[in-house]
Amino acid sequence: MRSFFFIQSFEINRSFGFSFFVFIVILGLFLCGCATLPKDTRVAKPIDPPQIQQTLSTEFDHSSEKLIQKWPSNNWWEAFHNPEMNRIITVALGKNPDLKASLARIHQAWAVAAGARSRYLPSFYSTQFLFPVPFGVMQLPGSSFFGPFGDNSFFFWSVIPALANYHLDLWGEDKARVRAAIGMARATEAEFAVARLFLSTTLASRYIRLASAEEELELARSGQQIIKELLQLVQMRKKSGIENLLPVHTIEQRLQTITQQVNSLERETKILRDEIARLAGQGPDWGKTILAKEPHFPKRFPLPKSLPLDLLGRRPDVAVSKWRAEALAHQVKVTKTAFYPNLDLVTLVGFETLNFATLFLNPALPLLYIAGPAWNLPIFTAGRLSAELVVAQEEYNIAVENYNSTLLSAFQQVADALAVWKETDKNLDSQEQSTAAAKSNVELSARLFSAGINTKTDLLDLQYSLIQSQITLSNRTAEHLEAAVGLFLALGGGYDSIE
Repeated sequence: MRSFFFIQSFEINRSFGFSFFVFIVILGLFLCGCATLPKDTRVAKPIDPPQIQQTLSTEFDHSSEKLIQKWPSNNWWEAFHNPEMNRIITVALGKNPDLKASLARIHQAWAVAAGARSRYLPSFYSTQFLFPVPFGVMQLPGSSFFGPFGDNSFFFWSVIPALANYHLDLWGEDKARVRAAIGMARATEAEFAVARLFLSTTLASRYIRLASAEEELELARSGQQIIKELLQLVQMRKKSGIENLLPVHTIEQRLQTITQQVNSLERETKILRDEIARLAGQGPDWGKTILAKEPHFPKRFPLPKSLPLDLLGRRPDVAVSKWRAEALAHQVKVTKTAFYPNLDLVTLVGFETLNFATLFLNPALPLLYIAGPAWNLPIFTAGRLSAELVVAQEEYNIAVENYNSTLLSAFQQVADALAVWKETDKNLDSQEQSTAAAKSNVELSARLFSAGINTKTDLLDLQYSLIQSQITLSNRTAEHLEAAVGLFLALGGGYDSIE
């Protein structure tokens, strides 16, 4: 219920005693006009960061050489020392449409926060507002005028050129609104960091896979030529009666297999180039310019000797959940202030007349001014305020539980990323040994062939096996590098949380 108590330029036929009585009644309503706050429901609490020291101690290789000084940095991809990947990610951060939209949402959120701050100051605006005001009601107190117009009702034509309003923040409502808006703006900033992190890690993974696919494609084409040469040899041996059709069909089957592998890798490289171009905000033709051959990635990507544990709780998605929960906590306070009387200071200045025809012609129009408090008494709300408070409290509880879930997921993802990195490191080491053994066999067979001890088909078979081993090695190297990217993602990519 909103009421006004003001000083006005025209006089009403009321005695001082009656006016004073009305003032006392209104003052009593203001002092007593508080809705009853319901009992607080269950309030969710943020959990403490989980323990991960034992997991880290079992996953780290303390003998690994430290390639980077800070783990991770904001531009974490620079640790791979690949200029082409750096160029692609830099272009994407400036051109990706989704990232631009996320940046626009930051500006929008801070504009909302700036609008909330405006409640701290008085609002003043001027308007040319013409309206008829019915004044006086027949046979009711306050409807009589002095003079011959007594016991009559009239329409007053008014021009209101200036209005001012100032909200007295008696219960901290405005302050809570501003803090809630700031919390949402910071959550939006963290969402931008999430989008930036996902974009950069996706691009890095795709580029690493593209470089590996290009290398595997060259190896597969070499293997295809070896199989074709081997097929020619067995066909010649078949014509000479040395071999039967069995080795011919076997080699033909291997040729079709390697041909399918070449076709699959050609398709994969084309799709990867198109995807990288799209993520970078470019067209498919731009993807054809990507340099993916001989990318010069480090063969090993060892972890640093230790990870600062505070990094694990500072991922941008964790920050998003945290800021949202804090913003909704302030929103609960805003909802609680609705249970108390609210007071504004209102002023209005204009002109008023009984004769519309002379409204703009009479130079002696009577001045109309209103100045005084306007209050809102939260009575007879029929449970609306209680329901709104429960909704606000449950929204806060949901946000807190989302934060707890995000925090637990963050620590799980770090542990999983460490396990994947460790597995890929072992697989890469094993495949390097396997490839080295295959290379030694080829060298030995080449010497035996030069000495006339074995045949050309034996040498070609071993060369093909070496090609397949090198393809697998390229794949294992890419998996190891992608695991490092996954660990950067799990750690938040160097996100610097705003406190």
